[in-house]
Amino acid sequence: MDLIQFFGRFHVLVLHLPIGILLLVALIEIHTTLFQKERAKLLNQVWFWGAVSAIFACILGYMLSLGGGYNENAVFIHKSFGISVAVTAIICTLLFSYKKNVGKLLTSALVSLQLFLLFATGHYGANMTHGETYLVEHAPNFVRTIAGFEPHKAPRPAITQIDQADIYLDIVQPILKANCVSCHNDSKAKGQLNLANIEGIKKGGKIEHTLGDGKLSNSELYKRITLDEHDKKFMPAEGKTPLTDTQVKTIAWWIKAGAPMSGTLQASTLSKEDKKALSQTLGLAPADNAWPLAKRTEVPGEVIGQLQKQEFLVKTIASKINYLDVDYSSNLQAISDDAISALVSAKDYIAYLNLINSQITQEQIAEISQLPNLLRLRLNKTPVSDEGIRSLQTLPNLEYLNLFGTQISDSSLRTLTEFPSLKQVYVGQTGVTQTAISEIVAIKPDLQVFALSNKLAEFQESTKQALGKETKKAAK
Repeated sequence: MDLIQFFGRFHVLVLHLPIGILLLVALIEIHTTLFQKERAKLLNQVWFWGAVSAIFACILGYMLSLGGGYNENAVFIHKSFGISVAVTAIICTLLFSYKKNVGKLLTSALVSLQLFLLFATGHYGANMTHGETYLVEHAPNFVRTIAGFEPHKAPRPAITQIDQADIYLDIVQPILKANCVSCHNDSKAKGQLNLANIEGIKKGGKIEHTLGDGKLSNSELYKRITLDEHDKKFMPAEGKTPLTDTQVKTIAWWIKAGAPMSGTLQASTLSKEDKKALSQTLGLAPADNAWPLAKRTEVPGEVIGQLQKQEFLVKTIASKINYLDVDYSSNLQAISDDAISALVSAKDYIAYLNLINSQITQEQIAEISQLPNLLRLRLNKTPVSDEGIRSLQTLPNLEYLNLFGTQISDSSLRTLTEFPSLKQVYVGQTGVTQTAISEIVAIKPDLQVFALSNKLAEFQESTKQALGKETKKAAK
């Protein structure tokens, strides 16, 4: 059976040959007939190879169907049309090769029949693979009505709070539709499992305990989506995009909750980890390692121009992240008030700011506190004091702060614990003591405090970033 399935899967490759060949020769025959052109004998050879490729596509398609997992009626219809394509191609090959003068009426009839059969075969093949609604999934309602399908349902109201979410309709169904339904639907139920509707989910597949009894260890669905991607039983199969970590956690929560098919979420009953995963699934919280700021349009050229005029080095963070990385570290002169004003004017666009050796004053530091989207700030080797750190406390999104070689003391470290988003701070060669660091880490364990030398700190940071990139590549 494995060998038959090996050859059968070549059906999806070979089927494009008869489609292309027979479609082309049919259109040429129509053109020749309508415009009374001289018919080239080469068309007989084209019909022949179209017929041969159609025969092979039929054989391979039959072998593929033996693997099961498809609706029997859908297979029968697709198979019937496919065989009809091959038979019609054979008839055309023999007729045009051995009969010198084929009437226009007969030619038109055969060619039209061939085109109809090609499109019908392709249509029912697509239905088997992607479901009956694949072609009209994004069609306007009047097209769906003409085709005999129900109009699109009105979109569900946007979820703004986690307690508003319907467990199945807003959380589980979108995950299954995006990752599973293409292989587990009414027409194509791999493993006899249909995940396109509630009835199919409850029925399960040929393997018992599709959802389990509230235990992940008993759930075949959970096992399949958490296998190694190279395992032949891993789902989604056939190279499709795996579920994200957040989606896996969401499905795990659903299974442990007894796989409810109705009802709204109760945030008060969720653990911190489950609430985070479900919030990310609903789009109410950013995904792990996602860009934390709101998406915005392209940065205006005049904003970049004004910063460059003040001798800042300016670049965008990434091609699809329209925020700026602004650097003043290459300048040997103290930063001017005009340069600070330029930063404030561009405050909505600046995410990274490097002011190493800028000789920035306490008054200028207070101006920097107006940058609402600032994520990373480097103040290494500047005369920043405890007073300046207190003025930065209002930065809502600041995650990284480098204060190496500044004039801060233990007082600043206590202030830093009150920064709303701060995750990493470097305090090497400052007045901060190790005792204060230990106390702060005990109070706020999520805050990483580094008291390393500047070079070692930068090496550690660059190494961490490199490992993060490699981890992301491996995850892809």
